[in-house]
Amino acid sequence: EVVSDDRAQEIKASRIRRAKEKMSPGRALYPGLKMRSSGSGFFVSEEGHLLTNDHVINGCQKVSVKPSSARKHLPATVIGADKPDDLAVLKYSGRTTAVAKFRKPLNMRVGDKIAVVGHPLHGLVAIKPIFVIGKVRAFQDEKLRRWGRFAIDADIRRGNSGGPVIDDRGYIVGVVSAKINTPAMFERTGEVLRDIGLIIRQDRVLRFLDRFSIAYSGDDRRPVLDDKVLFGLAHAFVARIGCWK
Repeated sequence: EVVSDDRAQEIKASRIRRAKEKMSPGRALYPGLKMRSSGSGFFVSEEGHLLTNDHVINGCQKVSVKPSSARKHLPATVIGADKPDDLAVLKYSGRTTAVAKFRKPLNMRVGDKIAVVGHPLHGLVAIKPIFVIGKVRAFQDEKLRRWGRFAIDADIRRGNSGGPVIDDRGYIVGVVSAKINTPAMFERTGEVLRDIGLIIRQDRVLRFLDRFSIAYSGDDRRPVLDDKVLFGLAHAFVARIGCWK
């Protein structure tokens, strides 16, 4: 489209305003604080409760939430946290548009397809959620089970923490907690193990939500969904969590 010089200047000014808003959201949300780090989370109740990791919000003076469909971060309150299980539940001050469902009963096997959805760091934080396909690596391992974890093969990065792990029908089967430390594992075992994520088991997650009387839902009736539909489903309930200091 060919526009006049005056119109071109208006467009330029509008773009600069939008860029400034995105680069300095802290002044409007929490005066005197800056967003120092971020992670992922997802809505589990229509009342605006979200799950994330304890290590995502630990030490934060304030916390914010930006759902995938929203344009900006809004304040959130920490309702409860558990350091050993690495879980935290937040209450969002905005409107909830979609809620995740848990897979019930949970019957996972090695090799089952899963997907991780969140805001990983790829140099910069991903503005839109990133959808990564993977598979279950170890589900019944006794050590991991006692720790409340299972392992997946997937590209987990900083920023994925607290995000959902979904099955091939879009149900929540766990919460991202960490990834294998490749150099440390090589030093201990001599093996190069890459892209292995450690996931908090769903039974630990539901037990945690029960402690704080958070309503959640789950079933096992959906058919298998293709990747585009899976991402659309998860996109609606995933959010970016901001840590302000």
